[in-house]
Amino acid sequence: MIGKISDKREAAKDTLQITFEVEEDFTFQSGQFIFITLDDLKYPDERGKKRHFSINNSPNQKGIIIITIRMRDTGFKKTLKELPLGTEVQLGPIAGNFVLPSDQSKPLVLIAGGIGITPFISMLRFIKEKNLKYQITLVYSNRDKSSSIFLQELQALSNSLPNFKLILTMTEDNGWKGEKRKIDSVFIKDYFPEVNQQHYMVVGPPPMVEAVEKALSEAGVEKSNIEIENFTGY
Repeated sequence: MIGKISDKREAAKDTLQITFEVEEDFTFQSGQFIFITLDDLKYPDERGKKRHFSINNSPNQKGIIIITIRMRDTGFKKTLKELPLGTEVQLGPIAGNFVLPSDQSKPLVLIAGGIGITPFISMLRFIKEKNLKYQITLVYSNRDKSSSIFLQELQALSNSLPNFKLILTMTEDNGWKGEKRKIDSVFIKDYFPEVNQQHYMVVGPPPMVEAVEKALSEAGVEKSNIEIENFTGY
């Protein structure tokens, strides 16, 4: 399907949010991703003209696809950033199994590192709109406040969304007065003493996901209670 760039804005430090208008009918689940193909790259990129990104908007928002990307020195991302409003690009297919579980009774712990917040923001928006009964704790780790995407919206949701708790940790922010630790086994047990009472969903860059998966295991979380998604080549 064809998406027309209707909006571009800075979402956080070195982070670009892009909205595409889509006339064709489509459906997706919160947490899924979409492939984007550019016809021509202004700058060379050894990985080619195609990438996939998590969809940020709720499935209830019809006719648009919103993505948020960390800017990196790649030909694809530099080209995408410079495309003017109104440019049409090829979108699709939509794919991915990292979605909300059908069982709303078991508490969820969503653990995001940096850009890994993008599938979770779609889930939280959808949960609020549909008034779903999930009990959710979001652990969101960033280097600093300036690089934290959707921070104000998440803080607002923590005050307005029932059964939602937000835990922020800024590991390299000297001005941050809250939690600063990296997510290790002690961190997990401090916040979740009954470690297997929750289902854990972890997403972010591969080194972060690997470290958190190890921390969960060391804390005693059973493998069946852990679900991971790696953002490779983001």
